[in-house]
Amino acid sequence: MASGTGAPERLLGIAELRELSRRRPGRAALAVARQWAVILAAAAGAVYWDRWYGYPLAIVVIATRQHALAVLMHDGAHRLLFADRKVNDLVSDLLLAFPLFISTTLYRRHHLEHHRYLNTDRDPDYDPTAIDNTTRDWIRLFAADAVALNIVKTVGTLDQFSLLPVLRGDRTVAQAMGRARCALFLGGLGALAVVLVATGWWLPYLLLWIVPMITALSMILRLRDMAEHVGCEEDSGIGGTRSVLAGALERALFSPCRINYHLAHHLYPSVPCYNLADLHRRLMEHQAVRGQARISHSYLFGPSSVLRHVAEARALRYATPTPRIEEPDGHHA
Repeated sequence: MASGTGAPERLLGIAELRELSRRRPGRAALAVARQWAVILAAAAGAVYWDRWYGYPLAIVVIATRQHALAVLMHDGAHRLLFADRKVNDLVSDLLLAFPLFISTTLYRRHHLEHHRYLNTDRDPDYDPTAIDNTTRDWIRLFAADAVALNIVKTVGTLDQFSLLPVLRGDRTVAQAMGRARCALFLGGLGALAVVLVATGWWLPYLLLWIVPMITALSMILRLRDMAEHVGCEEDSGIGGTRSVLAGALERALFSPCRINYHLAHHLYPSVPCYNLADLHRRLMEHQAVRGQARISHSYLFGPSSVLRHVAEARALRYATPTPRIEEPDGHHA
């Protein structure tokens, strides 16, 4: 497990961890198929019924499943989908990463640095200014994401593992991901372009794939990024990550594939997403974890929500001690 301030040396036995870390290819394949089935059903429904109100609903549903694809790609980056590394990376790229214009290989390099240097200046995901945002600031940012006002900045933050530089002719990215894999991405993109032009489906593709990515998905990713680490301690142990025990609706919208059990993931990144709930339950049996774990019970609403906890962390950081007033007799008030 990742060690850090206050983290116990051993929370799980070797056999217990081995069982939780065992890959189940059938479950991984079913998870991937389920996300694509929902995406295709939402898109088909919007096009078939062709009502204006159906498109915003489809955009939100598709964005949540695009997020699920990204979460499963995250498992692929940890090589948790399939035991065979070549199969793992190929499936992760073709069915999860490439449709979102990112690379599993590039994301892996980025993400492992995040695990290694969590919440420090060397963490590529760390933003020391995020804690400065008030609740009102966060809501404004989410609203701007939802209507694509932050798209340029959002794309810039993804540049370390995005494949958009490849389309601009950036050879450095092509070399980093491997020429064969880059050729596979470009070939697939070319085939997609041919199909869209030949069938006339380019407009539904833009409306029901690209628009969800640059609007609702952008907002979801910001919210999840805030939830996982903003206001947490600068270490890779128990205090460095937050888990969110949200209700069913918020889980469907913001945290698919059990990614809300993020503390469990950071402590034991060898455990696939479908075992994170079980891992979380076992970890919380330890007083050492219960006493230090940062747990929220909603993303947005209530006194134990992420928004409230981040606001409290901000207030604590900027709290100034009350100055002591010296009384005439020399005593302090």
